[in-house]
Amino acid sequence: MSRCAPWPPSKPWEADSMRVFDLHRSRLSILPTPSKLSTLAILAVSLAAIALTTACSDAPPLYEDMPEHVRTRHVALEGAANFRDLGGYETRDGRHVKWNTFYRSDNLAHLTDSDLETLGSLDIALVCDFRSPQEREEDPDRLPETNTPEVAYLEIWDPSLNSATIRESLSGGNDSIDLGELLVEGNRMFATKFSDRYRSLFERITRPENLPALVHCTGGKDRAGFASALILRLLDVPMETIYDDFLLTNHYTAERIEEAILILRAMSFFRMDEDSLRAVLGVERRFLEAGFDEIEREYGSFETYRRDILGISDEKLLAFRALGLE
Repeated sequence: MSRCAPWPPSKPWEADSMRVFDLHRSRLSILPTPSKLSTLAILAVSLAAIALTTACSDAPPLYEDMPEHVRTRHVALEGAANFRDLGGYETRDGRHVKWNTFYRSDNLAHLTDSDLETLGSLDIALVCDFRSPQEREEDPDRLPETNTPEVAYLEIWDPSLNSATIRESLSGGNDSIDLGELLVEGNRMFATKFSDRYRSLFERITRPENLPALVHCTGGKDRAGFASALILRLLDVPMETIYDDFLLTNHYTAERIEEAILILRAMSFFRMDEDSLRAVLGVERRFLEAGFDEIEREYGSFETYRRDILGISDEKLLAFRALGLE
């Protein structure tokens, strides 16, 4: 007898459950493909889906008890939870990052037609996509058909960070992997191994014809998070503000994180560790700190990294700030 349930599901409750599961799988690459799910796992997903309906109905409004800028910068879309404007942040000299100039987001594969209208209204000139070819193939972006932005593929992926490795660890196949440390190491690699991708980013977004620009990856939290932190730091935004922006992912995606944790734990019959799941589904300050600490260790200072690795001279930096600040 096969260990895997048939696909597509043959029973109504399986089909309903898998529609819920597949929605979340498309948003979170660590979830397994439907063909790898056992019949018992589908039942677990079904029960989790029922619990999700109740939990989501009791969730507080997204902006409740949050600073006003949390609402202002969020671009509310049905198909992308983590789409936001980097504008409005105050710099150390009292200026502010321009609104509608730099955006960050999770993937755009599940945008609705209404979302596309919203995206089109932002007049984005350039999309910088940090996803791997496999990620793009599985979840191709939806972009407006009119006034379509240019897309730059700045692929960042590594075997140690791929979804199969994470799935194996989460399911108990490799409990030697510390998922939090995996993302700490990932940010170190963003700063060093993949610095050429970020150099390519700044070669583009320092040109006015490429603005407004959007940086995104799958979750909009790690690769795009490091890109956003670099943008804000080069614009002279204080580090504490940069860390606060990085951690906003946990707020905007809180509901999806809870949904994914419930589904993953149900599939494992609650053997998966909830803290480990939170580490990989959200962000922690130490992840981003590791990237900036690695810059100091490897290159001596952020200023050296900015000039020699990102290719931004003092003159180019002043011009970038004139472009991105008001």
